[in-house]
Amino acid sequence: MSHPYNLKTYTSAESIGYLLKRAGGQLSVTLDRRLAEFDMTHAQLGIFMKLLSSNLNTAADLAREFATDTGAMTRLLDRLEEKGFVQRCRSIADRRVVEVTLSEKGHEMAEQMIQVAVDALNHHLRGFTQEEVGQFKEFLRRMIANA
Repeated sequence: MSHPYNLKTYTSAESIGYLLKRAGGQLSVTLDRRLAEFDMTHAQLGIFMKLLSSNLNTAADLAREFATDTGAMTRLLDRLEEKGFVQRCRSIADRRVVEVTLSEKGHEMAEQMIQVAVDALNHHLRGFTQEEVGQFKEFLRRMIANA
């Protein structure tokens, strides 16, 4: 099997890593603009969405999921808590563990937050067919699996 890159033809502008970084950065800017009215950032939205749709419920779980350190995750959770989107409480099963959940306000805002994400993604995927979006996601999953 031939490799997609070699020393003679490689340019940073055509690097998949560079293009992924650029696309992700532009998506983040779009999300930040659209989330400003909710006093939220794209990084905070990612945590919000994980809490909404998964069973991850501690700073350590979230830090692992987002490949960051627990200190940075704790600071993000502090901001979300200050804004009233999340709440923390001691685990009933293990008092040493602090669990994070969406607050009542967070649950009330969930549909609006999902709509912001949907609108931003649809904006960046203009001109793509459903089949192309599915293929794109499959390519990304394969890259992740190869890591």
